[in-house]
Amino acid sequence: MPRSEVDTKYRALLDEIEATLHDPGGGARLVGHLQDLPELIQGLHETPQDRGRIEILADRSGRVVSQNAAAARRLGLQPGEHLGSIAISPQAAQRFLTGQDGAGVPLLVADPAGGTIFFFGQSVENDGLLLLTEVRRGIDAGIRARLAEAVGLIASEGQLLKGLMQGKSVQAIARDLGRTEGTVRQQLKSIMAKMGVNSQQQLISTAYALSLMYQQNRPSTPTAAAEMQGAKLHEGRHGVVGLHTFGPADGLPVLFLHGALFGIAALPGLRDAAQTLGLRILAPERPGYGHTAFGEDGDPIGLAVRQAVDILDTLELPKVVVLAHDVGTSFAARLALDAPGRVAAVIAAPATPPMQTWAQTADMPTRHRVNAWAAQHLPGLMDKIVALGLAQISRDGVEVIPRLVFDGCDFDQAVLRQPASGAVLQEAFHLAWAQRGVGFRADMRLTNENWLEDARRVTAPFLCMHGAESRTVSRKAVEKLAQTLPKGRFRLVEGAGHSLPVSHSALILRAALAAGQAAGLGGDEFGFHGDD
Repeated sequence: MPRSEVDTKYRALLDEIEATLHDPGGGARLVGHLQDLPELIQGLHETPQDRGRIEILADRSGRVVSQNAAAARRLGLQPGEHLGSIAISPQAAQRFLTGQDGAGVPLLVADPAGGTIFFFGQSVENDGLLLLTEVRRGIDAGIRARLAEAVGLIASEGQLLKGLMQGKSVQAIARDLGRTEGTVRQQLKSIMAKMGVNSQQQLISTAYALSLMYQQNRPSTPTAAAEMQGAKLHEGRHGVVGLHTFGPADGLPVLFLHGALFGIAALPGLRDAAQTLGLRILAPERPGYGHTAFGEDGDPIGLAVRQAVDILDTLELPKVVVLAHDVGTSFAARLALDAPGRVAAVIAAPATPPMQTWAQTADMPTRHRVNAWAAQHLPGLMDKIVALGLAQISRDGVEVIPRLVFDGCDFDQAVLRQPASGAVLQEAFHLAWAQRGVGFRADMRLTNENWLEDARRVTAPFLCMHGAESRTVSRKAVEKLAQTLPKGRFRLVEGAGHSLPVSHSALILRAALAAGQAAGLGGDEFGFHGDD
């Protein structure tokens, strides 16, 4: 279906949904639109073909966890598939997986389009995730010349070696050089004999290894991705919880309740800022994310609260500042309500409040207004939309997330399309997909549950931060939440959107530090007073 036609049909669907919101019979007609959603959503968010570098996240067993769009397009992998299915040989895959020691290991894979692709793999998480980055450069001309001199390659053999290093097939090299395939294959045998190897794969691996050793340089990887850290498993009274920790062990304690979109440890500058400000961050993976099971009672908020209290008991922390991102706001409010003695203050950044009326969401794009309404009145429809979105991300790569989630929100799309945000998207999808999106789908329903009456009984100081450029969440709704909370305050952050955790992580942590100091949890050696 042409893109323009997809856009037209999708907008028509949204217009019809909006028109039926106040119609008593509208719900039945909306259900009928379910059959149209797969084609429309998949077509709307197709990304243009590009020649981006391939990146793959895999676990220690070799199973694919996540990938970017270039990997999805060129290799056709699905999450859960094994690297052995693309490695040039089973032995190559095994050597790669057993050779990970933090120094980086090469892997050669077969390109379905012909030729080979060379990857460089590095551990990026304590619990074993591996980042594979495509090496796109061939061997430097100077190194090729030294190699040719060392093993006695003639000029035509050097040209052949260059083509092989670029991942080209013998057929493509013959075509480029104007030679027959037979001539190229004879020259390949000559090169192998001079290099002392028995196969084309060994030849390429040896040449790349020499190049890497000579230059003492690794292919670039996203800075934030290289900083991703893994979770330790907390086996508590309420099940196993994935727990991320960073910052000084004796720092001011902050319990971090993550949202649905921004991951945990991959946020740019978050861990450096925590170390600098003296904050001890404890970030459990919420039910339905990462290592933490959803729970059998269907109450992820209640389970998350019990697990959080158990972690604080285990670590002998009587009171903490609670930091929440987007949907984590409702989790933080429940914790402050159920365990008021443990919560010194709550920083919700960005705050995601209940959005209960159509008029209250007037400052949001139509699609987000519809989503807010559907989450309350047609949870089955919302669940279907989310499931389709997650399936598309697994198929097309994490680059589609900004447009899927922030359609109509240009500011937030721009923030999440920055190179430094790549690791955030990878980790966010990894956390959600680890349990096939059960936690993420529940979050979309929880986002618009009406908990304002409970909010009236939350006695902890509660700062509701909102990006001035946000179109995903209604400013009016955030202001109403702050007014409803007994000690609630609203703070507008200029130059920020709903992606506030990505663009302003240090600002958020400074607010947490100030709140902790005001509650007597830390000294004043950092010189922060008030909420700035």
